[in-house]
Amino acid sequence: SKSSEEIKQQNSELSEKVHSLVSKNSAMKLDMEDLHKKLEMAELMIQQFSNQTGSLDANQQLQMVLEEKASLETQVAQLSESLHQLQAERDQYVEKLKEERSIWQQRVQQLSEQVHTMAEEKEKHMAQIRELEANVTEL
Repeated sequence: SKSSEEIKQQNSELSEKVHSLVSKNSAMKLDMEDLHKKLEMAELMIQQFSNQTGSLDANQQLQMVLEEKASLETQVAQLSESLHQLQAERDQYVEKLKEERSIWQQRVQQLSEQVHTMAEEKEKHMAQIRELEANVTEL
């Protein structure tokens, strides 16, 4: 009986180990499938890369990449310079618009004052005309 229980216990432990090994085996199979897929993708990329570059060796490919990088850096520098120039032009334009706005505001203020002055003069002249008419009527 004791021996039977020990065997059952060992059997249970071994069964758990088997289940553990089976799940590890399944996980390893999934990992292996992933690695196969990655390998296939890498081979495809190598084929595409080799098809694109033809018979160029690694140094030539590196040189081409470095030249392209230098070209792109030059383009970035040119675009940055153009951006700075455009910003400077924009700032000058804004200043010019502010100056013109100020000039026009002054001009409007002057014209408004002239209109007010002329209205006062008109009122004075109308008063003089009425006074003169009154004098003419008296005469």
